[in-house]
Amino acid sequence: SPVWDTGLAAHAVLETLGGNTLLLNKSCDWLSKLQIKEHTGDWGWRRKGLRPGGWAFQYNNKFYPDVDDTAVVGMALHRQNPEKYADTISRAEEWIIGMQSSNGGWAAFDADNEYYLLENLPFADHRALLDPPTADVTARCISFLTQIGTSNNHPISRGLVFLKRNQEEDGSWYGRWG
Repeated sequence: SPVWDTGLAAHAVLETLGGNTLLLNKSCDWLSKLQIKEHTGDWGWRRKGLRPGGWAFQYNNKFYPDVDDTAVVGMALHRQNPEKYADTISRAEEWIIGMQSSNGGWAAFDADNEYYLLENLPFADHRALLDPPTADVTARCISFLTQIGTSNNHPISRGLVFLKRNQEEDGSWYGRWG
């Protein structure tokens, strides 16, 4: 995905060359323009009234922005120029907080999509009908909210409780998206 890859590459450039390079300015401007602000996708039926503010993994996929890409891109924009991208970052913050599931975690594309009974259907052997919250996405959302200094610490606290509940006995966490 060019959005995901560009977000990660921006972090690498920031960590090695620092900000305000032509390379980064161009990339961050491109990412900023791809924020979905006008279209409410499928996620909206569970989150009525929540304004769109995420990024999609793919080009031209306004129906399925995901909080994972949104957190990565939001962190890159914030690290590059928090003043220039303040409105974009604020909209991402609002959307990520609004997409938190009731158990405190975040899923990639939806909130509270945990009808595990569906995974017992004969044609659901690939176990991909649901979009439950996962440790990897939750951790990236917490990182984003912490980095930008969100004034609303409640979602961060709830996310940390989710991570604590979902830690494996050996100390690791299992993610779905890497």
